[in-house]
Amino acid sequence: MEAAKGSNMCTMIKDILGKLAELLPVVGLAAFGGFTRTLYGKARGEPYSWKIALPEIIIAIFSGLLIHWITLELGMSENLRTAAISLAGYSARSVMAILNAVFITFVKKNVGVEKK
Repeated sequence: MEAAKGSNMCTMIKDILGKLAELLPVVGLAAFGGFTRTLYGKARGEPYSWKIALPEIIIAIFSGLLIHWITLELGMSENLRTAAISLAGYSARSVMAILNAVFITFVKKNVGVEKK
């Protein structure tokens, strides 16, 4: 009984690690998009600040993951998904605002929630 539980746990851990490994390219593309955005956004001659860049890169990764899952669900080609993920990382805050508005509209239409 204990051996079976241990085997199930190992299988579950392997599955989780496999899923995380599949997402590494997505995370890398989105992070690179966020990194390039922070480079573009700094003033000429201003030193690069990781204190500013790290939160932006984390937001870019989150945005890239959302776009990855949405484009996967829509059945987009690999090339279009790659471009969308990279652009989502670069424009993370704008993408998040758009997704937020679209999602709220979708929920209101499909759940029947109206503004009061």
